[in-house]
Amino acid sequence: MSTAMAMKVTPLKDVKPYKSGWKVHVKVLHSWKQYNPVHGDTLEMVLSDEAGCKIHASCKRTYMESKGRLLPVGAWRHIQNFTLSPSTGMYRATDHPFKMSIIQNTAITRSPLINEDMFLSLVDFQTVLGGSLKTCFLIDVIGQVVDLGDLETIQVSGKPRMKIEFTLRDMNDARVPCCLWGKFAEILYEGCSKDEEGKPICLIRFAKIGRFRGELQITNAFEASLLLINPDIAETAAFKQMFVDEVKPLAICEGRDEILDLEEVKSIQDKRDKWMLFPKRTIHGLLESTQVEKCLVECEVYAIDSDWGWYYFGCCTCNKKVVKVGTLVKTIHGKEVTTHLWWCEVCKENVSSVSPRFKLHLIVKDDTGETKLMLLDQIAKGMIVESAATLLNGSFDELEDPTDLPDAILSVVGKTFTFGISVEKEHVLYGSEIYKVGKIYRQSQIVFNESANVESSESDQDLALTSGEENSVNLLDNEEHIECLSTPSTTPSTKRKGAWSDPPRDITSTSKNLRLKTIKVEKMSDLDLEAGKKT
Repeated sequence: MSTAMAMKVTPLKDVKPYKSGWKVHVKVLHSWKQYNPVHGDTLEMVLSDEAGCKIHASCKRTYMESKGRLLPVGAWRHIQNFTLSPSTGMYRATDHPFKMSIIQNTAITRSPLINEDMFLSLVDFQTVLGGSLKTCFLIDVIGQVVDLGDLETIQVSGKPRMKIEFTLRDMNDARVPCCLWGKFAEILYEGCSKDEEGKPICLIRFAKIGRFRGELQITNAFEASLLLINPDIAETAAFKQMFVDEVKPLAICEGRDEILDLEEVKSIQDKRDKWMLFPKRTIHGLLESTQVEKCLVECEVYAIDSDWGWYYFGCCTCNKKVVKVGTLVKTIHGKEVTTHLWWCEVCKENVSSVSPRFKLHLIVKDDTGETKLMLLDQIAKGMIVESAATLLNGSFDELEDPTDLPDAILSVVGKTFTFGISVEKEHVLYGSEIYKVGKIYRQSQIVFNESANVESSESDQDLALTSGEENSVNLLDNEEHIECLSTPSTTPSTKRKGAWSDPPRDITSTSKNLRLKTIKVEKMSDLDLEAGKKT
């Protein structure tokens, strides 16, 4: 019998660095690639034996093709002959004292074992918040996403990176602040958008305990972490069962005779809604802005700019805009089957799985002026009661008459909203006249609150925003292909639309007449306002 076959399997807890002739039986739990200044690109892995003991393993680029490819995630393998070195650093994926290195004579063979155990090492939130854990060790945490913030793009070392802040709560309602970066931020945002309640169960494996401005928070450890949304495990089922009867947040609805108490409003306010921290501007102030910023603008939807249409088709794989290239009609069992083909520039291929998305251009006004706003699908869903797919009734035809707008879209004309608006470089330097909306608040989400945390130079009757039953969805900047912003010209333009006293005759970018529908907006009387303050 060969030495390889005769060697005894050793539990991971017992392997020591004094020799390389070990044989272990392990499952590949997670793998990622990272750059090492000494060895270049390496394949990093977390392995676990049947007892749940885990170890960090590394494979140099030299052996990636011959040995690394034999270690796919989820597979059980026998690994024989490897070296061990001390496990050090501030991002230790396991608590094993040693780290495994794949070497030239490492032998990797298949195992017949089938075991779907994820070998989680979940840490409860009270322990995390207690501050007793060593922050050099990465941990597993699971909880329900609440207080979801905006998906932001910020500059880190001169490069743009996605970032999102949120809170996880466990089954005891203990809450831990979290911040995810890069692809993890996008995965979480997309997962929350798809979740029916917008509060999915989130499992973060190999997460880093850190501090930001003195506040403890959970974050991803570069590419070493693993993020799963609503994973199919017992813990997820337990969470959902526990929260299934949870009382939904109350909303201030239009037409209600009673008004929520101020303390009730505060209790349902989204603490991480950063839009509420931005200054309130008039349209005139927005147009005169000389710096990149975000602000809140309360205004009335004056008209729909139909020159841009109101929908487009997006690839279901990458969510980017697609272009229709043709239609195939086949006869199968005597029935004609029609397949529409679309070209996806991102996927670089023809695709047939697409879905319609909103892309609305609104003309809005207040007492100081008018401007144009652009809303992509996730944001537009916060104000349109029906989805784009429902309004198209299964049609995959491109828009023929842009002025033929559905009533569900026309119904927003004449209504007042508070928009979270981003002032970008294109507006400050190049005079772009279309502003992208990142948040929408309905009138039913606005209460008079003298103690609101919204700084403003307006009068004492400024409106504060609540997000009790929030129908708006934060903007995912890279979710949809944006074509509406003006292309920067070689000569910066300082031309702005000023204040106006009479409604403009031509409210489109061309001489076309818009189909308008005026809707009466009920105003609260002074007595109603006073009653609201006393309630």
